[in-house]
Amino acid sequence: MPREDHAGCFHASRTMNGRTEVQRAWRVTAGTRHVASVIARRLGGEVYEVGNSLNDEWEVLTESSAVEILVNDISGNGITFTLPGEVEVGEFSFSSEMWNPVEISRIPVGSPESVRCGMALKAVEFTTRTGLTFLYILPSIEILTSGV
Repeated sequence: MPREDHAGCFHASRTMNGRTEVQRAWRVTAGTRHVASVIARRLGGEVYEVGNSLNDEWEVLTESSAVEILVNDISGNGITFTLPGEVEVGEFSFSSEMWNPVEISRIPVGSPESVRCGMALKAVEFTTRTGLTFLYILPSIEILTSGV
């Protein structure tokens, strides 16, 4: 959910025609065109004005399923982070109930410094015995360095 104190939110899905559509690349919503333009420059994609969400009026359907981040905080199923080299743009957030609890628990909390991580959307596909194919898009996070 967008928050006024964040520059934007990363999403793994979107709603189209009343149905949830999973994304293979990050969708980012932002409160300003400037922030959306920074995301488009870093992750590829086009900036769109949406104007239909609570606080975020701009959206980027990126071309990237992975992003390098500096984790600032972990709260429940959500994280807040900044982008390396773009800290002045502000904090972003991402929340998911699909996190691997082991991955998220490895990130040191309470550190006075940010932790550099790679955050990605990973496609997991399987076929049932009856021939139905299912695709899940799961968020993944990996510590790259600590104490940046």
